[in-house]
Amino acid sequence: MAPLSTSTSRAASRIAGALALLSTAWLPLGGCAQWGSAVLEDNHVAFNTSVAEAMDRQMLLNIVRMAQRRPTQWMNVSLINVQSTVVAGANGTVGVPANGLVNGQAAGNVSFSYTPNITFVPQQGERLARELMSPIPVSTVERLVSAGWPAELVILLAVEKIGNVEGFDVTSDRGIVLGGGDFGKLLQLLNSLGRRHLVSLSQVPEAVTWNAEPIPKSDVTIDRIMQASKGGGAFFRRADGDYDYRTIERIPVLTLYEGVERIPEAADLSRMLGIPAKPGSFRLVASESIWPGDTLSMRARSFVATLQLLSMGVDPFPGASDPAPDVDTEDELYARMATAEDGQDLSPFVRAVFRVHCGESKPADALVSAHDGRRWYWIAATDNTSRILFAMVRDMYDLQVTAEGQASPVLTLPVGTGR
Repeated sequence: MAPLSTSTSRAASRIAGALALLSTAWLPLGGCAQWGSAVLEDNHVAFNTSVAEAMDRQMLLNIVRMAQRRPTQWMNVSLINVQSTVVAGANGTVGVPANGLVNGQAAGNVSFSYTPNITFVPQQGERLARELMSPIPVSTVERLVSAGWPAELVILLAVEKIGNVEGFDVTSDRGIVLGGGDFGKLLQLLNSLGRRHLVSLSQVPEAVTWNAEPIPKSDVTIDRIMQASKGGGAFFRRADGDYDYRTIERIPVLTLYEGVERIPEAADLSRMLGIPAKPGSFRLVASESIWPGDTLSMRARSFVATLQLLSMGVDPFPGASDPAPDVDTEDELYARMATAEDGQDLSPFVRAVFRVHCGESKPADALVSAHDGRRWYWIAATDNTSRILFAMVRDMYDLQVTAEGQASPVLTLPVGTGR
């Protein structure tokens, strides 16, 4: 074999030296497990924050697009892949990348860094359109309340009618038109009674009878009994010899607690909801006629209509005038709604409780900000009511839009090799 040239020999020596440094670099790390855990520890928050901020910007942009009568676009995270770089150098310096993710030094002058690549895929098709445009399920309303959001605020955003009280329709050209002040008064009552722990929304296990009429004995065959058992149901014999078909379901209910009957406002609540002014639980249903027993009907708007409502809070141009200063909390909005005249448009007051600012430059401090290709839009970090409503609608989106048929995001991390 021919001898190596001087330059080749020097190159080989540098490579051998680098490999030697790499092999010793793992020693202070304690092996591959520690490198992998270090990546997770140092990058988990950054990954989580990056994805959350991307989804926040998407929601804000779609609210802005609706205000501008432009179509919305929804994306979903499908993959998070982390690339690692290990470099052996002579000077021992380590650079910090602009993304702020970990970029450290292993030993001597061997440095390593990690760069995340987040892959988004567009959401589209009939299923997405159906979920966005169908009425929000009663169960979603309950889950939002169970998650800690105020019941009256959830009802304001999501519900068009509850009991005997008509709320308001949301239309881009006609705004928010109330049919009198009862809806505002109901929100005030729920707010007041909720603070005194006299009313709540929750889910409870309950035996549900599904047949409106008794099932004849002749129809209850062995095959039907076995099929019902597989589906978690059963046929129960009635006193007259016929049967009812029942399952145990987790049912959304509105509950009035002991002491509510002594509250003067209970009579108003009873009239508005069409339920007795006494302690008890009332099943929330999306139908007004076919369910027997103690029920409370609720008709919800679609998620798109909820976004349409919030889009009325977007400033139309930079430097837009501030909204009415006397309506800047939800309590003040309920009070204004309670005194509303029949047919009055309340859309001007949306910006008082949910405000999206517009400007030519990026804000220095914002809860969330996004650029639509022309201007910057943001929600102020100090705007507490807007923060609450934005966080609630993000939770509502996660409950309304399913991931059926879509792969869950996969995070791939390097772990290295050790001794």
